[in-house]
Amino acid sequence: MKTFLHALTGHPYLILPLCALLERLGLPLFLSPVLVGAGALAGAGQMRFDLGFWVALVACVVGDAVWYELGRRKGDRVLGLLCRISFEPDTCVRKSKMFFEKSASRTLFFSKWLPGVSHVIPAVAGLSGVGAQQFFVINLAGSAFFVLAFMLVGYVPVARMHLVPAVGSIVFEGSLVLLAANVAVKYVQRRRFLRELYKSRIAPQELKAMLDSGQRVAIVDLRHPLDSVPDPRVLPGAVRMLPEEISEKASSLPTGMDIILYCT
Repeated sequence: MKTFLHALTGHPYLILPLCALLERLGLPLFLSPVLVGAGALAGAGQMRFDLGFWVALVACVVGDAVWYELGRRKGDRVLGLLCRISFEPDTCVRKSKMFFEKSASRTLFFSKWLPGVSHVIPAVAGLSGVGAQQFFVINLAGSAFFVLAFMLVGYVPVARMHLVPAVGSIVFEGSLVLLAANVAVKYVQRRRFLRELYKSRIAPQELKAMLDSGQRVAIVDLRHPLDSVPDPRVLPGAVRMLPEEISEKASSLPTGMDIILYCT
């Protein structure tokens, strides 16, 4: 960590955009502490705040534009790849599409503040047919707000209180501690979820054998409506509902038979 901090201090205009680009291309939540550290360096007079802001912003916009274009061209195959490198691979597609369905513009603007799904939102925007101009304008504004806010977190205390440059190290390291704690919590939650899921899972081949034998089963399709855009197919006799609707609509499902749930 000290080596990285020394690199940031010695080459801020190289490390900052590199981290921003890598974060937007698949290293979740790595950019926030770097922005805080860069802001602290600017407050201590070791780099220009405005220049640091612009290089980080351009790198963020480029990374998001890559996923937007891939989402527009490749659809859910790209979402699957993004979720495999996410902190929440089992729920990130559903969360992303749920956020996006509520308000595309608001979700695009605040996407950087949504841990676990922020990398997926640009691809969902491309998959959903959001125009390139609309995506660029809203994503640019949201990225600028995100970068500016975190850089000010590091800049304001150092600049106003005239603290020594070492304060930048403290702020940076504190941000990394919070990041590590968040990663640990997400990992524990994921392992617990997978243990519970493994107890009740059924393989596709088993379900096919049940259907071929004429066994009566109730099949529930939990996919989001946006999943039907690239692939409209459903399993025979499946009932469509969202995961958050299961409790409300459980009474409508047939009784006396196995209930099979499936998603993307």
